[in-house]
Amino acid sequence: MKETLVLTFKIPEQQHYFTTKEVTAMTGMTKDALRYYEHLGILPDVQRNQYNYRQYSHKNLETLQLIKIFRDLDLDLSLLTPAHLALDGQAKVVAFKQYQQVIRDRIRHLEAIDQLLATKIDYFEHQSIDT
Repeated sequence: MKETLVLTFKIPEQQHYFTTKEVTAMTGMTKDALRYYEHLGILPDVQRNQYNYRQYSHKNLETLQLIKIFRDLDLDLSLLTPAHLALDGQAKVVAFKQYQQVIRDRIRHLEAIDQLLATKIDYFEHQSIDT
C-alpha cells in the first residue's frame, strides 16, 4: 500500500463555511496569524455572519493551504498578495517555476545532508563492530 504524503491539511467537502475555531484546529494556525494574513491582504474576502464572526470559505482554506506551504518553505508571503497574484497567466507560470526551483535546490541540499549522514552512520556502525 502506497503512503500518501500530506502537505497541508484536509478541507472537509461537506461543509461550506468554517468558524475561526474550526480553521485554527484544522490548520494549526493561530487566530492572530489568520488576522495577520487578512491584514497583509493575502487572505482576502473572509465573509462575516450576522453576528460579525468570520466565516472562512473553501477558497479561503485553499489560500491558507498555500500560505502554509509558503511558510513551511520560508518563501516570501508577499508573493501571495493580490497585486502579485493579479499577474497574467504567463507571469504566474514564471513565478511558480521560480518557487519550484527553490524547492529543487532545497531537495538537492537535503539529499547532500542525507548522504553525509548515511556516511557517518556507516562509519560509526563499522567502528563499533571493529571495537
